[in-house]
Amino acid sequence: MPFTCGNAYLIKFMFTKPAPKEKFVVCVCDIKPLFLFISSNPRTRFDINSQLKVFPVDLPFLKRASFINLAECITCVVPHNCTIVKDFGVINEVIRSQIKSRVLNSETLPQRFIDKIINNL
Repeated sequence: MPFTCGNAYLIKFMFTKPAPKEKFVVCVCDIKPLFLFISSNPRTRFDINSQLKVFPVDLPFLKRASFINLAECITCVVPHNCTIVKDFGVINEVIRSQIKSRVLNSETLPQRFIDKIINNL
């Protein structure tokens, strides 16, 4: 299951509860797949600055304003745990730059994830 760093995907995650769920994500590392979730609502347990608001004009596959969660990364190292439903291609440079600048001083991401995002996007 090949991923490309900087691409957005719709992925079916098998480990979500109570049942498998399709989620929009941005791939930030393709060696050991590492993703940022895109959700229609911000994750409220995190600082609002860790939730990058994006719009359909930024990411055309979205139907409404959504949030890229920059407070945590999700890995998918076991191939049968996630399946690519659709590859939307590379996200635009403005969004990639905003992600990098926001994670630079993250209080929740481990430094190794911050480094991967900065170096790979």
